[in-house]
Amino acid sequence: MFRLALLIFGLVLSPPPLLAASHNASVAEARLAYIAGEYDTALAVLLPAAQAGDPVAQNIVGAAFVDGNGVAQDTTLALQWYARAANQNFQKALHNLGHLYVNGAPGLSPDFTKEAGYYDRAIALGYGASMTNRGLMHALGQGGLVDMGAAVALFDRAADLGDIHAVNNAGQIYVGGKGLGQNLARALELFRRAATLGDAVGIRNLGAMYGNGYVVAQDLVAEHALYLMAAQMGHPQAAINLAHSLIEGPEDLRNQALGYGWCQSGCARALAKDSKEFAEDCDYLASLMDSDQRAEGKALAASLP
Repeated sequence: MFRLALLIFGLVLSPPPLLAASHNASVAEARLAYIAGEYDTALAVLLPAAQAGDPVAQNIVGAAFVDGNGVAQDTTLALQWYARAANQNFQKALHNLGHLYVNGAPGLSPDFTKEAGYYDRAIALGYGASMTNRGLMHALGQGGLVDMGAAVALFDRAADLGDIHAVNNAGQIYVGGKGLGQNLARALELFRRAATLGDAVGIRNLGAMYGNGYVVAQDLVAEHALYLMAAQMGHPQAAINLAHSLIEGPEDLRNQALGYGWCQSGCARALAKDSKEFAEDCDYLASLMDSDQRAEGKALAASLP
């Protein structure tokens, strides 16, 4: 039942809080107000600035219409404001236009061709998040054939720019090979980079490298410690792997009740696509302990991240 804790490809959504600051002091202040949720205050400055041609303001106004923050949700107006910023080669607006076409929006159907086009324009301007998402399209065969070579090339470029999603995505490909051949040393380098930056997925993946003895000597204590770090940061898969370590791992690390508590915590935070598998893990682990240990574990789960 124990499995390698590798990442499912991560998509970079580039939400409004990550929007670039403006050189215009009033727009910069309004941006911070928007991030703080003070939408009326922010938009009182941002809307006039957007109408005057400020691309940062135009991009945030576009985001406001996507989410209905301070204005009525309106996909058409969101597209118009993003497009005005994109016409000034504002990278994040190009990226946000691409992202709108991933799953679509009210009144807007998904369109991989348009998505790719906007990402490609942002990539030409050096925007790492778009490299990651375009790489994901290649990896999943969205809008064309699966092309893992193109995917990893873009993930590597974005990783070199510091995009955490790309760092982990590239690492995953190097571990699995994906038709390109394994490069475990490069995967280890990438996961260490992500872990050093405090990324929970990178920490979890680094734990898997130690647990499986990939490149490094197998070290179940280091594996356990890394899973614990990631689980305490709220990562559900790390909580499941930590549960296995606590229940099935080295004797001096075992704590059946605590392990079951972490398994329950991981299940509670699981994405819908992972819920069934995580529940099966917990059922399996529950079969290895008595009813008192299970009851204690359930009680402990309430106090875990």
